[in-house]
Amino acid sequence: MSMNVDLDRLRALLARGAESDDLDFKATWDPQRKAELIELCKDIAAMESLSTGGYIVVGADDQGAPSGMFTAAPARDFDEQRVRSKIAAVLGEPIDLSAALHSIESNDFLLVGVGPNLDGMRIMSRDGEHESRTVWRAGDVFVRRGTSSVRWNHHEARGVIERVIAARKEEWRRDIFETARTASPAFEPGGFVNVNVEMPAESFSAAIAELIRRGDEVGLDLLLRKTIIGAVTIVDTATGKDARAVASELGDQLDRLDIIAALSARYAVGVTFARVVEGYRTIYEAVDEDFVSQPRLFPLGHKEVLMHLYAVGAVLVQERRWQDLATLVRLTPISTHGGYWKSLLRKAEVMVARAELLRDEEGTRTGVIEAAKPVSAHLFELIGESPPRDLTNLLVEFDVYRGIANAGRDETDKLGAYTNFALYYAARAEPAFLTVLDDPLARAALFDGTDAELAAVYRHMSTTALGEAFAYNGWDGFENPRLVSFAGTSDE
Repeated sequence: MSMNVDLDRLRALLARGAESDDLDFKATWDPQRKAELIELCKDIAAMESLSTGGYIVVGADDQGAPSGMFTAAPARDFDEQRVRSKIAAVLGEPIDLSAALHSIESNDFLLVGVGPNLDGMRIMSRDGEHESRTVWRAGDVFVRRGTSSVRWNHHEARGVIERVIAARKEEWRRDIFETARTASPAFEPGGFVNVNVEMPAESFSAAIAELIRRGDEVGLDLLLRKTIIGAVTIVDTATGKDARAVASELGDQLDRLDIIAALSARYAVGVTFARVVEGYRTIYEAVDEDFVSQPRLFPLGHKEVLMHLYAVGAVLVQERRWQDLATLVRLTPISTHGGYWKSLLRKAEVMVARAELLRDEEGTRTGVIEAAKPVSAHLFELIGESPPRDLTNLLVEFDVYRGIANAGRDETDKLGAYTNFALYYAARAEPAFLTVLDDPLARAALFDGTDAELAAVYRHMSTTALGEAFAYNGWDGFENPRLVSFAGTSDE
């Protein structure tokens, strides 16, 4: 997998305000100094053991602020090809590494993206030495333990192996399906669909499309039930297993549910879409705990469900399926804690933030939209499309629609959703605000109040977003003259 190293990703990483297992800040790095090269390679090797890889940002202090110690001169020394060749000379090939040099307000940053190792971990092929000491010996394996890169222990070795097995399952399913397809020519997309075969996600999409084409409600229901039961079973049997491996398996099942959601919405199979949404509710209940403090049992489960709901939301925005979108964003959890939680999406994002899976400098959430991008891109691929170039915009707009649909009628009401769109410039979010003004179908589905009440919601969302964006150089209020006039925000 190629890691995204564009400027938006850099801003999102800096906005976390703290290091984590998949993010390391370095004040500076001189590629000509062997000691610094060896230390960087150790961190890269450790991040290769993560199932989704990680990032290293050079030029940032421990809080993600400019260190003032890094100057990319000459710039050619920090070109991706040169950085990659230096790393590969130490660690060897293959290595999934991307790098890009960026400047933010005259501060240089080098963003290095490290993809997961194909074998699940990197076994050092030779000693790593520099003038001062030996950092590793041949045969060592490094993992991320919190914010440190360390040699693995027995428990961590087991966790890495379980994650490798989980990742390979999808490949095994694909191989089995291809063998069955070759042996039985009738087993083709558009032909006979065997609902008893656990197909790989790519073939699952073809099966769903064919069932919808035929109007086969029984076949759709069987696949839907099997998918939901499979996901719940993965969560219910997670005790004692590596959490990341379980999350990966759960993600595979949610991919299938996303496919059913996206295609049933696209082809207006409303009954099936409603059942899919209930499926997300059932799966979330399996990972959920009926309380309002930090999750303890399976925090990554909250994140998986949240990311996949955002991915489906991006598809619904592109397809302009307003009623389906309203159904999704107004979904309530089964465990509401006596009515406290009115939105499943809100509960999930709060739990993810409290578990510090998405953190900013204050220990709360950041980067929900950035975290959802790879899941969303994968969903578009699964339903037969290339990931849209405006994928970030689709997710930002979904976040806006979600906020409008869950808002109260005036500025004294608490917003029903975080303003995750606040980390981005107004140009990405304003089309959603304008659509609710101009499209009567969108308005009818997402907001049934008066113009005055809608204007109050827009003001409230803008004001809240301004507070959220203060540290991130994102939302700076409405810029479109119509929105400024409608919301009455000219004095912001």
